Amino acid sequence: MKKLLYSILLFALLAPYVKSADPLPAVIHGHRLPPEPDPKVNNATLLGVDVNHNGVRDDVERWIYATYKDKHPIYIDIAMQEARADKLILEHPEKAKEIFDEVNKPIYCQLYYKYGAKYYGDPILIKENVVDEYFRSKIYFNTKERLAAYDQYDTLLSGGIYTLPSDKEKKAACDFNTSKYDKK
Repeated sequence: MKKLLYSILLFALLAPYVKSADPLPAVIHGHRLPPEPDPKVNNATLLGVDVNHNGVRDDVERWIYATYKDKHPIYIDIAMQEARADKLILEHPEKAKEIFDEVNKPIYCQLYYKYGAKYYGDPILIKENVVDEYFRSKIYFNTKERLAAYDQYDTLLSGGIYTLPSDKEKKAACDFNTSKYDKK
């Protein structure tokens, strides 16, 4: 009886986030996608809906997998890392200087696999940018409130001096297991 009540409660909580005509398959590359959230519910808060609690807003996660499903899997890894990093901006825009390095790690990771990897015997796996202005402005910071948090973060970085890490440090900035992409 408890299992039945739990199932009914879980269904009732998740039902508003599920759309009936979902164009994406439930699983891409072995990853079970969360349901497409209702835009009104998703955009009612800065952080939006994250049903699977992986640190990435569900609409963004679905966009990442749909956009990069036919590319090398590193595109998805870097985009998911970027989405988790961008969440820091929404949570703490006032701490721009403290979170700057963490927020930029996906970019450093991307740079390694786009330019630097060949110097260390690793394959160049990125042909076009994963982390770019389109992702940030149209996909992630897609409401006035989210964009305002990003603008606050960006303004607080103004006038600072920032350096790029070395290529080896760029690879270390990837928050996923990079050994699966190393030359064998």
